[in-house]
Amino acid sequence: MKKLAYRVYQDLLMADRLAEYRSLLTRLAEQGYHFLTVADLAMHIKANNLPELSCVVRMDIDSDVVTARKMAELAHAQGVRATYYFRLSTLDRDLMRWIASTGSEIGYHYEELATTAKRLGLGNKAEIDAWLPKIRMDFARNIATYAERAGQWPLTISAHGDWINRRLRIPNHYAINWELRERFGIAAEAYDEWLNAPVKARFADTDAPEWWKPCAPDEAISARVSCLYFLVHPRQWLANVRENILLEMVRVAEASWYAVRHRTSRAAPSRPTRAQ
Repeated sequence: MKKLAYRVYQDLLMADRLAEYRSLLTRLAEQGYHFLTVADLAMHIKANNLPELSCVVRMDIDSDVVTARKMAELAHAQGVRATYYFRLSTLDRDLMRWIASTGSEIGYHYEELATTAKRLGLGNKAEIDAWLPKIRMDFARNIATYAERAGQWPLTISAHGDWINRRLRIPNHYAINWELRERFGIAAEAYDEWLNAPVKARFADTDAPEWWKPCAPDEAISARVSCLYFLVHPRQWLANVRENILLEMVRVAEASWYAVRHRTSRAAPSRPTRAQ
């Protein structure tokens, strides 16, 4: 009940926390951190010249483009270069192109494996494997849609984490092979082990009342830990009531559809065909 109460509070009643976000970025700058995009991080690692005090700020725009714009404008006003990953459902041509024009990075937040699993009611790795060719075709089509809206191809991509990924214990990046990465000139996937190896402390915003996991970043910032990584989401910083209600309705609908399809597929397992 307490968890549900906090969710209702965060979705509907939470006060604007953007001043806290501004304060975080200000403190990092005052401590002398050099802000890197995810693409910058990859480049510096490959060149073996990572700045001693480096910081990556990454935003996964899972929802709420309006708040994402406010946070991007806030970061730009403070001279912070960050990375912003857009899902198909949050592609916003004007925002994406504006962010790119400021020197920050935009990328594709992909979820084709999760989308296919939910649509078809897939329930295990063997079923996912049978659909991998189709999933990869969908990725190729969708990243082209992303590029058309963005006006450029992404240098890096990031797997979205959906409830179905957690249920199946199969992340979206499972479907992305080296052939796809080379085909589209993808320098790095945000969860590549080599990309994250230099990171000394990682923080992700989370639901109330904790706000950060694994802990608040204050101590690491004060200690000037050499390489920090922050993952943020618009939903955690401002309550867009209409957007949050819609998101919860979509999740309920998806879960209900999946339950029906999963039962049906157990009775008659689906298989990809050329037409599909």
